[in-house]
Amino acid sequence: MKKHWLIVLLLTVVAFSCRTEQADEREVIAKTKTQVLYKDDVLDALPISLSPEDSITFVKSFVENWLHFTLLYEVADNNVSDNDSSLAKRVDLFRKELYINAYEQMFLQQKLDTLIPQKEIDEYYELHKNEYLLEHSVVKPIFIVFPLTKEREIAEVEKLFFPKKEIDLDALKDFCFQHCQKFSFANQWVDLNALKQELPFEVRNEAFPVGKSLKFEDTANVFFVKIEEQRGAGNRMPIELAHDKIAKTILQSRKVEMLKNMREKVFQDATRKKQYEVFY
Repeated sequence: MKKHWLIVLLLTVVAFSCRTEQADEREVIAKTKTQVLYKDDVLDALPISLSPEDSITFVKSFVENWLHFTLLYEVADNNVSDNDSSLAKRVDLFRKELYINAYEQMFLQQKLDTLIPQKEIDEYYELHKNEYLLEHSVVKPIFIVFPLTKEREIAEVEKLFFPKKEIDLDALKDFCFQHCQKFSFANQWVDLNALKQELPFEVRNEAFPVGKSLKFEDTANVFFVKIEEQRGAGNRMPIELAHDKIAKTILQSRKVEMLKNMREKVFQDATRKKQYEVFY
């Protein structure tokens, strides 16, 4: 590859100039005995976000890979014997499968409804109770972290977190939203082991009773923890955690059913229109 051409190519990309293609003349970048690589083929493959230096690297790699592939194909084409046409038949079958797959993907993109109502998720969840079980314990925690240097804020959280009566959760939330950078208020399920990894090492093996307000600290932070809900390993997975898995399963079932119906319709239409004959 000539350095001059690389510079011209990069100037073309940077300037966003339109390439001109004539029916009888395209700029050749590389060629072998049977194949030709054109400049516009390289430009089509060139990512527009690359820097000039990265573009040079990309072009060199693209052309080199093309040459390796094409030369190997030519050697294989000259040396592989296919007297019984079995290879040609396999190539033809693969081509047909590629077209069918491309059509089915286009059909799904146009026809498939990817919106799955929560009611459908709930119904599937109830019908498949034993398929969604927890491998690890999960919890819904109140979890608040403050640096030890925030003494005034820590004192205020202690008043709200360890009241004589029930926690004023709204007041605690308001205060944390204003003064705390890391907190959670039992609004989602998390892996219990993952939660423990956030805490000081010496307390990670301790029990965390549901409903008990706890406070820990290390050399840098103070941690407030209260487990609102817990489900142990082997129990049914909360629907919030199973939601995405169920949605993917339902969507896959829709795809299978839709393609099955489409294929059957193609066959029935061809039968009705007498577009094929059978001889046996």
